[in-house]
Amino acid sequence: MLQAALRHSDRHADDTACQVCGTDQVLGREWAGRAEAQIAALLREAEAVREAEARLRTATRALHDLVLPPREIPAALAEPWQAWGDCRRITDPAELAERALKSAVTLTDACAIVAGAAREELAAMDERWHAVVGLLAEWTNLSREAEAAGPRRTEVSAALNWIKKLTTEVRDLRVDAFAGHTQRIWEKLRQQSSVDLTHVGLHGSEKATVRRLIMDVTVDDTEASALGVMSQGELHSLALSLFLPRAATADSPFGFVVIDDPVQSMDPAKVDGLAQVLDELGRDRQVVVFTHDTRLPHAFRSQGLPVTVLKVERGEQSKVHVTCGTDPVKEAIDNAMALAKTENCSETALRHILPSLCREALATALVEAAWLRRNRTGLPAEDLQAAIDTTERLFPLASFALFEDGSVHPDEEVKESLRSLYGRDSTVLIHQCQQGAHPDGFLPQDPVAFVRKVEDLADRIRKPKGNA
Repeated sequence: MLQAALRHSDRHADDTACQVCGTDQVLGREWAGRAEAQIAALLREAEAVREAEARLRTATRALHDLVLPPREIPAALAEPWQAWGDCRRITDPAELAERALKSAVTLTDACAIVAGAAREELAAMDERWHAVVGLLAEWTNLSREAEAAGPRRTEVSAALNWIKKLTTEVRDLRVDAFAGHTQRIWEKLRQQSSVDLTHVGLHGSEKATVRRLIMDVTVDDTEASALGVMSQGELHSLALSLFLPRAATADSPFGFVVIDDPVQSMDPAKVDGLAQVLDELGRDRQVVVFTHDTRLPHAFRSQGLPVTVLKVERGEQSKVHVTCGTDPVKEAIDNAMALAKTENCSETALRHILPSLCREALATALVEAAWLRRNRTGLPAEDLQAAIDTTERLFPLASFALFEDGSVHPDEEVKESLRSLYGRDSTVLIHQCQQGAHPDGFLPQDPVAFVRKVEDLADRIRKPKGNA
Protein backbone atom coordinates (compact mmCIF):
# COMPACT_ATOMS: atom_id res chain seq x y z
CA MET A 1 0.00 0.00 0.00
CA LEU A 2 2.87 2.34 0.78
CA GLN A 3 4.46 1.53 -2.58
CA ALA A 4 1.13 2.26 -4.35
CA ALA A 5 0.77 5.52 -2.44
CA LEU A 6 4.34 6.51 -3.30
CA ARG A 7 3.79 5.81 -7.01
CA HIS A 8 0.60 7.90 -6.90
CA SER A 9 2.52 10.75 -5.27
CA ASP A 10 5.19 10.55 -7.99
CA ARG A 11 2.59 10.73 -10.74
CA HIS A 12 0.82 13.67 -9.05
CA ALA A 13 3.69 15.68 -7.55
CA ASP A 14 1.60 18.84 -7.27
CA ASP A 15 -1.22 17.13 -5.39
CA THR A 16 -0.18 16.85 -1.73
CA ALA A 17 -3.62 15.99 -0.34
CA CYS A 18 -4.33 12.44 0.93
CA GLN A 19 -6.61 10.57 -1.46
CA VAL A 20 -8.12 8.58 1.43
CA CYS A 21 -8.92 11.15 4.13
CA GLY A 22 -8.57 14.32 2.05
CA THR A 23 -6.08 15.98 4.42
CA ASP A 24 -4.05 18.65 2.61
CA GLN A 25 -0.27 19.01 2.64
CA VAL A 26 0.50 15.45 3.91
CA LEU A 27 2.06 13.74 0.85
CA GLY A 28 5.04 15.94 0.34
CA ARG A 29 8.72 15.06 -0.08
CA GLU A 30 9.22 14.51 3.61
CA TRP A 31 6.46 11.90 3.66
CA ALA A 32 7.90 10.28 0.54
CA GLY A 33 11.29 9.89 2.27
CA ARG A 34 9.74 8.32 5.32
CA ALA A 35 7.64 6.00 3.12
CA GLU A 36 10.66 4.80 1.11
CA ALA A 37 12.57 4.04 4.32
CA GLN A 38 9.58 2.20 5.79
CA ILE A 39 9.09 0.20 2.55
CA ALA A 40 12.74 -0.89 2.57
CA ALA A 41 12.45 -2.02 6.21
CA LEU A 42 9.22 -3.96 5.54
CA LEU A 43 10.74 -5.66 2.51
CA ARG A 44 13.71 -6.80 4.60
CA GLU A 45 11.35 -8.14 7.27
CA ALA A 46 9.21 -9.99 4.65
CA GLU A 47 12.31 -11.60 3.17
CA ALA A 48 13.40 -12.73 6.65
CA VAL A 49 9.91 -14.21 7.27
CA ARG A 50 10.00 -16.08 3.93
CA GLU A 51 13.42 -17.50 4.70
CA ALA A 52 12.23 -18.54 8.19
CA GLU A 53 9.12 -20.21 6.74
CA ALA A 54 11.23 -22.06 4.18
CA ARG A 55 13.61 -23.27 6.88
CA LEU A 56 10.57 -24.33 9.00
CA ARG A 57 9.11 -26.34 6.09
CA THR A 58 12.47 -27.95 5.48
CA ALA A 59 12.84 -28.81 9.15
CA THR A 60 9.28 -30.23 9.27
CA ARG A 61 9.93 -32.44 6.22
CA ALA A 62 13.22 -33.55 7.70
CA LEU A 63 11.52 -34.49 10.97
CA HIS A 64 8.73 -36.33 9.12
CA ASP A 65 11.38 -38.18 7.10
CA LEU A 66 12.93 -39.40 10.36
CA VAL A 67 9.68 -41.20 11.19
CA LEU A 68 10.18 -44.28 8.97
CA PRO A 69 8.75 -47.64 10.13
CA PRO A 70 11.31 -50.48 10.28
CA ARG A 71 10.56 -53.98 8.90
CA GLU A 72 9.90 -55.42 12.31
CA ILE A 73 9.03 -53.71 15.59
CA PRO A 74 9.61 -55.63 18.86
CA ALA A 75 6.56 -55.95 21.06
CA ALA A 76 8.22 -53.89 23.77
CA LEU A 77 8.59 -50.95 21.32
CA ALA A 78 5.10 -51.11 19.83
CA GLU A 79 3.54 -48.42 22.01
CA PRO A 80 6.43 -45.89 22.00
CA TRP A 81 6.94 -46.42 18.27
CA GLN A 82 3.24 -45.78 17.68
CA ALA A 83 3.56 -42.43 19.49
CA TRP A 84 6.66 -41.61 17.40
CA GLY A 85 4.91 -42.66 14.18
CA ASP A 86 1.90 -40.46 14.99
CA CYS A 87 4.22 -37.41 14.66
CA ARG A 88 4.21 -37.93 10.90
CA ARG A 89 0.57 -36.82 10.76
CA ILE A 90 1.12 -33.57 12.73
CA THR A 91 1.32 -30.42 10.56
CA ASP A 92 1.44 -27.71 13.21
CA PRO A 93 5.18 -26.94 13.74
CA ALA A 94 4.86 -26.06 17.41
CA GLU A 95 2.84 -29.16 18.26
CA LEU A 96 5.14 -31.27 16.07
CA ALA A 97 8.24 -30.03 17.86
CA GLU A 98 6.73 -30.69 21.30
CA ARG A 99 5.33 -34.14 20.47
CA ALA A 100 8.42 -35.26 18.55
CA LEU A 101 10.76 -34.33 21.40
CA LYS A 102 8.61 -36.12 23.98
CA SER A 103 8.07 -39.30 21.93
CA ALA A 104 11.72 -39.38 20.80
CA VAL A 105 12.91 -39.38 24.41
CA THR A 106 10.45 -42.16 25.34
CA LEU A 107 11.39 -44.21 22.25
CA THR A 108 15.10 -43.77 22.97
CA ASP A 109 14.67 -45.05 26.53
CA ALA A 110 12.60 -48.01 25.31
CA CYS A 111 15.19 -48.85 22.65
CA ALA A 112 17.90 -48.80 25.27
CA ILE A 113 15.94 -51.32 27.38
CA VAL A 114 15.33 -53.61 24.39
CA ALA A 115 18.96 -53.37 23.32
CA GLY A 116 20.07 -54.29 26.84
CA ALA A 117 17.75 -57.34 26.87
CA ALA A 118 19.09 -58.37 23.45
CA ARG A 119 22.65 -58.14 24.70
CA GLU A 120 21.76 -60.31 27.69
CA GLU A 121 20.06 -62.88 25.43
CA LEU A 122 23.07 -62.98 23.13
CA ALA A 123 25.30 -63.52 26.12
CA ALA A 124 23.06 -66.35 27.35
CA MET A 125 23.04 -67.96 23.90
CA ASP A 126 26.77 -67.71 23.75
CA GLU A 127 26.98 -69.37 27.16
CA ARG A 128 24.73 -72.21 26.01
CA TRP A 129 26.81 -72.67 22.90
CA HIS A 130 29.94 -73.01 25.03
CA ALA A 131 28.24 -75.89 26.87
CA VAL A 132 27.38 -77.59 23.56
CA VAL A 133 30.94 -77.37 22.31
CA GLY A 134 32.06 -79.97 24.81
CA LEU A 135 29.23 -82.32 23.84
CA LEU A 136 30.08 -81.95 20.16
CA ALA A 137 33.68 -82.77 20.86
CA GLU A 138 32.65 -85.89 22.78
CA TRP A 139 30.24 -86.88 19.98
CA THR A 140 33.05 -86.50 17.44
CA ASN A 141 35.25 -88.87 19.40
CA LEU A 142 32.44 -91.42 19.71
CA SER A 143 31.74 -91.13 15.99
CA ARG A 144 35.35 -91.94 15.22
CA GLU A 145 35.24 -94.96 17.53
CA ALA A 146 32.01 -96.17 15.89
CA GLU A 147 33.59 -95.81 12.47
CA ALA A 148 36.53 -97.91 13.61
CA ALA A 149 34.13 -100.61 14.86
CA GLY A 150 32.39 -100.92 11.48
CA PRO A 151 32.93 -104.70 10.96
CA ARG A 152 31.52 -105.54 14.39
CA ARG A 153 28.53 -103.27 13.75
CA THR A 154 27.68 -105.38 10.71
CA GLU A 155 27.53 -108.51 12.88
CA VAL A 156 25.38 -106.76 15.50
CA SER A 157 22.97 -105.50 12.80
CA ALA A 158 22.57 -109.02 11.46
CA ALA A 159 21.83 -110.33 14.97
CA LEU A 160 19.33 -107.53 15.55
CA ASN A 161 17.52 -108.31 12.30
CA TRP A 162 17.33 -111.97 13.32
CA ILE A 163 15.82 -110.98 16.67
CA LYS A 164 13.24 -108.75 14.95
CA LYS A 165 12.27 -111.54 12.59
CA LEU A 166 11.92 -114.00 15.45
CA THR A 167 9.89 -111.46 17.44
CA THR A 168 7.55 -111.04 14.48
CA GLU A 169 7.01 -114.78 14.26
CA VAL A 170 6.29 -115.00 17.99
CA ARG A 171 3.80 -112.13 17.76
CA ASP A 172 2.07 -113.76 14.80
CA LEU A 173 1.82 -117.04 16.70
CA ARG A 174 0.29 -115.27 19.70
CA VAL A 175 -2.24 -113.50 17.48
CA ASP A 176 -3.06 -116.78 15.72
CA ALA A 177 -3.80 -118.30 19.13
CA PHE A 178 -6.39 -115.59 19.78
CA ALA A 179 -7.83 -115.53 16.25
CA GLY A 180 -10.06 -118.57 16.71
CA HIS A 181 -11.52 -117.28 19.97
CA THR A 182 -11.97 -113.84 18.39
CA GLN A 183 -14.00 -115.31 15.53
CA ARG A 184 -16.17 -117.34 17.93
CA ILE A 185 -16.97 -114.22 19.96
CA TRP A 186 -17.60 -112.24 16.76
CA GLU A 187 -20.13 -114.84 15.62
CA LYS A 188 -22.15 -114.15 18.77
CA LEU A 189 -21.76 -110.37 18.62
CA ARG A 190 -22.39 -110.02 14.88
CA GLN A 191 -26.08 -110.96 15.26
CA GLN A 192 -28.00 -110.01 12.08
CA SER A 193 -24.83 -108.52 10.54
CA SER A 194 -23.76 -109.36 6.99
CA VAL A 195 -20.06 -108.89 7.90
CA ASP A 196 -17.94 -112.06 8.24
CA LEU A 197 -14.53 -111.89 9.94
CA THR A 198 -12.21 -114.10 7.85
CA HIS A 199 -8.71 -113.35 9.16
CA VAL A 200 -6.97 -111.46 11.97
CA GLY A 201 -3.23 -110.87 11.84
CA LEU A 202 -0.34 -108.42 12.21
CA HIS A 203 1.14 -106.54 9.29
CA GLY A 204 4.32 -104.48 8.96
CA SER A 205 7.87 -104.67 7.64
CA GLU A 206 10.54 -106.27 9.76
CA LYS A 207 12.21 -102.89 10.15
CA ALA A 208 9.02 -101.28 11.44
CA THR A 209 8.80 -100.50 15.14
CA VAL A 210 4.98 -100.60 15.04
CA ARG A 211 2.95 -103.37 13.45
CA ARG A 212 -0.67 -102.86 12.45
CA LEU A 213 -3.52 -105.24 13.15
CA ILE A 214 -5.13 -106.39 9.91
CA MET A 215 -8.72 -107.64 9.95
CA ASP A 216 -10.02 -109.15 6.71
CA VAL A 217 -13.79 -109.20 6.40
CA THR A 218 -16.34 -110.06 3.77
CA VAL A 219 -19.70 -108.40 3.27
CA ASP A 220 -22.17 -110.73 1.58
CA ASP A 221 -19.17 -112.84 0.45
CA THR A 222 -17.38 -109.78 -1.00
CA GLU A 223 -13.95 -108.94 0.42
CA ALA A 224 -13.63 -105.52 2.04
CA SER A 225 -11.64 -103.55 4.62
CA ALA A 226 -13.08 -103.70 8.14
CA LEU A 227 -12.90 -99.99 8.87
CA GLY A 228 -14.44 -99.13 5.52
CA VAL A 229 -17.67 -101.13 5.80
CA MET A 230 -18.48 -101.63 9.48
CA SER A 231 -20.91 -99.49 11.44
CA GLN A 232 -19.99 -98.01 14.81
CA GLY A 233 -21.80 -100.80 16.65
CA GLU A 234 -20.04 -103.46 14.55
CA LEU A 235 -16.64 -101.87 15.17
CA HIS A 236 -17.40 -101.78 18.89
CA SER A 237 -18.34 -105.47 18.78
CA LEU A 238 -15.15 -106.23 16.86
CA ALA A 239 -13.06 -104.41 19.47
CA LEU A 240 -14.61 -106.58 22.18
CA SER A 241 -13.93 -109.67 20.06
CA LEU A 242 -10.25 -108.73 19.97
CA PHE A 243 -9.98 -107.70 23.63
CA LEU A 244 -11.83 -110.48 25.43
CA PRO A 245 -9.71 -113.42 24.12
CA ARG A 246 -6.54 -111.61 25.23
CA ALA A 247 -8.04 -110.98 28.69
CA ALA A 248 -9.29 -114.58 28.99
CA THR A 249 -6.07 -116.33 27.98
CA ALA A 250 -4.96 -119.10 30.31
CA ASP A 251 -1.65 -117.41 31.16
CA SER A 252 -3.29 -114.11 32.09
CA PRO A 253 -2.30 -113.12 35.65
CA PHE A 254 -5.69 -111.55 36.29
CA GLY A 255 -8.74 -113.44 37.49
CA PHE A 256 -11.15 -110.69 36.55
CA VAL A 257 -12.15 -108.48 33.64
CA VAL A 258 -13.47 -104.90 33.96
CA ILE A 259 -15.37 -103.45 30.99
CA ASP A 260 -16.74 -99.91 30.79
CA ASP A 261 -19.99 -99.36 28.87
CA PRO A 262 -19.59 -102.13 26.26
CA VAL A 263 -23.03 -101.70 24.64
CA GLN A 264 -22.44 -98.37 22.91
CA SER A 265 -24.07 -98.19 19.46
CA MET A 266 -25.13 -101.86 19.67
CA ASP A 267 -28.54 -102.98 18.44
CA PRO A 268 -30.66 -105.33 20.65
CA ALA A 269 -29.46 -108.48 18.86
CA LYS A 270 -25.81 -107.64 19.54
CA VAL A 271 -26.63 -106.85 23.18
CA ASP A 272 -28.12 -110.33 23.53
CA GLY A 273 -24.97 -111.82 21.99
CA LEU A 274 -22.79 -109.76 24.36
CA ALA A 275 -24.72 -111.13 27.35
CA GLN A 276 -23.97 -114.68 26.12
CA VAL A 277 -20.28 -113.86 25.65
CA LEU A 278 -19.97 -112.31 29.11
CA ASP A 279 -21.83 -115.25 30.66
CA GLU A 280 -19.36 -117.67 29.07
CA LEU A 281 -16.43 -115.52 30.17
CA GLY A 282 -17.82 -115.32 33.71
CA ARG A 283 -17.59 -119.08 34.15
CA ASP A 284 -13.80 -118.86 34.52
CA ARG A 285 -13.26 -115.41 35.99
CA GLN A 286 -15.07 -112.49 37.55
CA VAL A 287 -16.58 -110.07 35.03
CA VAL A 288 -17.37 -106.50 36.14
CA VAL A 289 -19.30 -104.27 33.71
CA PHE A 290 -20.04 -100.58 34.19
CA THR A 291 -22.93 -99.25 32.11
CA HIS A 292 -25.76 -96.72 32.12
CA ASP A 293 -27.64 -98.80 29.53
CA THR A 294 -30.39 -100.96 31.02
CA ARG A 295 -30.48 -103.18 27.92
CA LEU A 296 -27.59 -105.34 29.12
CA PRO A 297 -29.20 -106.43 32.44
CA HIS A 298 -32.40 -106.94 30.48
CA ALA A 299 -30.54 -109.16 27.98
CA PHE A 300 -29.25 -111.33 30.84
CA ARG A 301 -32.67 -111.70 32.43
CA SER A 302 -34.52 -112.27 29.14
CA GLN A 303 -32.17 -115.15 28.28
CA GLY A 304 -32.25 -116.66 31.75
CA LEU A 305 -28.56 -115.95 32.36
CA PRO A 306 -27.34 -115.37 35.94
CA VAL A 307 -26.36 -111.81 36.72
CA THR A 308 -25.82 -109.62 39.77
CA VAL A 309 -26.82 -105.98 39.30
CA LEU A 310 -25.45 -103.30 41.63
CA LYS A 311 -26.56 -99.69 41.49
CA VAL A 312 -23.84 -97.09 42.07
CA GLU A 313 -25.21 -93.65 42.95
CA ARG A 314 -23.39 -90.49 43.96
CA GLY A 315 -25.14 -88.49 46.64
CA GLU A 316 -24.46 -85.22 48.36
CA GLN A 317 -20.81 -84.23 48.82
CA SER A 318 -19.91 -86.92 46.24
CA LYS A 319 -20.64 -89.78 48.64
CA VAL A 320 -21.03 -93.00 46.68
CA HIS A 321 -23.79 -95.45 47.58
CA VAL A 322 -23.85 -99.01 46.27
CA THR A 323 -27.08 -100.97 46.50
CA CYS A 324 -28.22 -104.28 45.08
CA GLY A 325 -30.13 -103.76 41.87
CA THR A 326 -33.63 -105.09 42.38
CA ASP A 327 -35.73 -106.99 39.93
CA PRO A 328 -37.77 -104.34 38.01
CA VAL A 329 -40.97 -106.35 38.54
CA LYS A 330 -40.26 -106.79 42.25
CA GLU A 331 -39.36 -103.10 42.57
CA ALA A 332 -42.70 -102.04 41.12
CA ILE A 333 -44.56 -104.54 43.34
CA ASP A 334 -42.67 -103.37 46.44
CA ASN A 335 -43.54 -99.74 45.67
CA ALA A 336 -47.19 -100.68 45.17
CA MET A 337 -47.26 -102.72 48.41
CA ALA A 338 -45.68 -99.87 50.36
CA LEU A 339 -48.41 -97.57 49.07
CA ALA A 340 -51.13 -100.12 49.83
CA LYS A 341 -49.95 -100.46 53.44
CA THR A 342 -49.68 -96.71 54.01
CA GLU A 343 -52.08 -95.60 56.73
CA ASN A 344 -54.55 -92.89 55.83
CA CYS A 345 -53.38 -92.99 52.24
CA SER A 346 -55.38 -90.64 50.00
CA GLU A 347 -58.08 -92.11 47.81
CA THR A 348 -56.52 -90.42 44.76
CA ALA A 349 -53.24 -92.27 45.28
CA LEU A 350 -55.02 -95.62 45.74
CA ARG A 351 -57.28 -94.99 42.76
CA HIS A 352 -54.57 -93.90 40.26
CA ILE A 353 -51.01 -94.44 41.48
CA LEU A 354 -51.51 -97.94 42.95
CA PRO A 355 -53.03 -99.44 39.75
CA SER A 356 -50.35 -97.71 37.68
CA LEU A 357 -47.55 -99.29 39.72
CA CYS A 358 -49.20 -102.69 39.35
CA ARG A 359 -49.61 -102.08 35.62
CA GLU A 360 -45.87 -101.32 35.41
CA ALA A 361 -45.09 -104.66 37.08
CA LEU A 362 -47.32 -106.57 34.67
CA ALA A 363 -45.96 -104.72 31.63
CA THR A 364 -42.37 -105.54 32.65
CA ALA A 365 -43.28 -109.20 33.20
CA LEU A 366 -44.98 -109.39 29.79
CA VAL A 367 -41.97 -107.81 28.05
CA GLU A 368 -39.63 -110.24 29.78
CA ALA A 369 -41.80 -113.17 28.70
CA ALA A 370 -41.89 -111.79 25.16
CA TRP A 371 -38.09 -111.72 25.01
CA LEU A 372 -37.89 -115.28 26.36
CA ARG A 373 -40.25 -116.41 23.62
CA ARG A 374 -38.26 -114.44 21.05
CA ASN A 375 -35.07 -116.27 22.09
CA ARG A 376 -36.81 -119.57 21.32
CA THR A 377 -38.47 -118.55 18.08
CA GLY A 378 -35.65 -116.48 16.55
CA LEU A 379 -37.80 -113.38 15.90
CA PRO A 380 -35.51 -110.46 14.88
CA ALA A 381 -34.68 -108.45 17.99
CA GLU A 382 -35.11 -105.12 16.19
CA ASP A 383 -38.64 -106.04 15.11
CA LEU A 384 -39.65 -107.08 18.62
CA GLN A 385 -38.14 -103.99 20.23
CA ALA A 386 -39.83 -101.71 17.69
CA ALA A 387 -43.19 -103.41 18.30
CA ILE A 388 -42.81 -103.11 22.09
CA ASP A 389 -41.84 -99.44 21.82
CA THR A 390 -45.01 -98.63 19.88
CA THR A 391 -47.37 -100.61 22.15
CA GLU A 392 -48.99 -98.79 25.06
CA ARG A 393 -51.85 -101.11 26.19
CA LEU A 394 -51.28 -104.32 28.15
CA PHE A 395 -53.42 -106.65 26.03
CA PRO A 396 -51.51 -105.93 22.75
CA LEU A 397 -48.28 -106.20 24.75
CA ALA A 398 -49.37 -109.62 25.99
CA SER A 399 -49.58 -110.78 22.35
CA PHE A 400 -45.78 -110.82 22.12
CA ALA A 401 -45.54 -112.99 25.24
CA LEU A 402 -48.32 -115.41 24.25
CA PHE A 403 -47.94 -115.93 20.49
CA GLU A 404 -44.89 -116.84 18.44
CA ASP A 405 -45.60 -114.79 15.30
CA GLY A 406 -44.58 -111.50 16.95
CA SER A 407 -47.77 -109.70 15.89
CA VAL A 408 -50.57 -108.01 17.83
CA HIS A 409 -53.64 -110.27 18.10
CA PRO A 410 -57.22 -109.13 18.78
CA ASP A 411 -57.98 -108.39 22.42
CA GLU A 412 -60.52 -111.22 22.72
CA GLU A 413 -58.01 -113.75 21.43
CA VAL A 414 -55.41 -112.45 23.90
CA LYS A 415 -57.89 -112.56 26.79
CA GLU A 416 -58.88 -116.12 25.95
CA SER A 417 -55.23 -117.20 25.99
CA LEU A 418 -54.61 -115.36 29.28
CA ARG A 419 -57.62 -117.04 30.93
CA SER A 420 -56.46 -120.42 29.68
CA LEU A 421 -52.95 -120.01 31.09
CA TYR A 422 -53.44 -117.89 34.20
CA GLY A 423 -57.15 -118.14 35.15
CA ARG A 424 -60.19 -115.99 34.55
CA ASP A 425 -59.09 -113.35 37.08
CA SER A 426 -56.00 -112.52 35.00
CA THR A 427 -57.87 -110.42 32.43
CA VAL A 428 -59.85 -108.70 35.18
CA LEU A 429 -56.62 -107.74 36.98
CA ILE A 430 -55.07 -106.41 33.78
CA HIS A 431 -58.20 -104.35 33.04
CA GLN A 432 -58.22 -102.94 36.59
CA CYS A 433 -54.55 -101.99 36.36
CA GLN A 434 -55.16 -100.16 33.09
CA GLN A 435 -58.07 -98.21 34.65
CA GLY A 436 -55.59 -96.37 36.87
CA ALA A 437 -54.61 -94.20 33.90
CA HIS A 438 -58.25 -93.19 33.24
CA PRO A 439 -59.92 -90.17 34.89
CA ASP A 440 -62.06 -92.35 37.21
CA GLY A 441 -59.19 -94.72 38.01
CA PHE A 442 -59.75 -97.94 39.95
CA LEU A 443 -60.11 -98.17 43.74
CA PRO A 444 -59.50 -101.73 45.05
CA GLN A 445 -61.55 -102.75 48.09
CA ASP A 446 -58.49 -104.42 49.63
CA PRO A 447 -55.35 -102.71 48.25
CA VAL A 448 -52.94 -105.21 49.84
CA ALA A 449 -54.84 -108.21 48.46
CA PHE A 450 -55.01 -106.53 45.06
CA VAL A 451 -51.22 -106.03 44.96
CA ARG A 452 -50.63 -109.65 45.98
CA LYS A 453 -52.86 -110.90 43.17
CA VAL A 454 -50.92 -108.77 40.69
CA GLU A 455 -47.63 -110.08 42.11
CA ASP A 456 -48.80 -113.69 41.72
CA LEU A 457 -49.91 -113.07 38.12
CA ALA A 458 -46.59 -111.37 37.24
CA ASP A 459 -44.63 -114.32 38.71
CA ARG A 460 -46.65 -116.84 36.69
CA ILE A 461 -46.20 -114.81 33.47
CA ARG A 462 -42.43 -114.77 33.96
CA LYS A 463 -42.12 -118.53 34.46
CA PRO A 464 -41.09 -120.30 31.24
CA LYS A 465 -43.68 -123.03 31.70
CA GLY A 466 -46.38 -120.41 31.90
CA ASN A 467 -45.66 -119.00 28.44
CA ALA A 468 -44.38 -122.14 26.68
